[in-house]
Amino acid sequence: MTSAESRDDGQGTRVPGGPGWYTDALTLLPVIEDLAEFRRANASDPALRVLEELWSGRPEEAEPLASALVEEAPTVRHRALLADVRRDLGRIAWAVGEYGQLLEDCRGTAREAVLWQHLGKAHFVGGDLREAAEAFSRALQLRVFEGADPALVASSRVAHQRAEALLDRARR
Repeated sequence: MTSAESRDDGQGTRVPGGPGWYTDALTLLPVIEDLAEFRRANASDPALRVLEELWSGRPEEAEPLASALVEEAPTVRHRALLADVRRDLGRIAWAVGEYGQLLEDCRGTAREAVLWQHLGKAHFVGGDLREAAEAFSRALQLRVFEGADPALVASSRVAHQRAEALLDRARR
């Protein structure tokens, strides 16, 4: 991990995210650090309330909101958000299954890399580090190949390195 990819601010290692949020490099989950800034930056996003609850550590509050979004508009993004919510509620098998279906639906599209990344997070949270590392590796390869935003490449690289480091530790 290079200093361009993350920083240690004394509270743990952070991977830059967007306005008002970052990714925790240990858990690989997004965290809102400035709610007002986050709300300003995402004011027009119909999923704002879901993100706010989920990324503030309240998946039980996010679930009915995410379910309603999917019912109203079952887009790939809304289905992925519901999978993230259920992942954080401990419903790992459901989340992995939904991401598997989304990957089948989106193979070869611009969404494939982000779906691999989120599948990796579901495996990571569920403790399946081997599958997590493989999914993060695929996300990283696709993002590099596609010339994705450097922050997205860094996010995949950090996630892959974290999963691999924990796998190495478990092997010892």
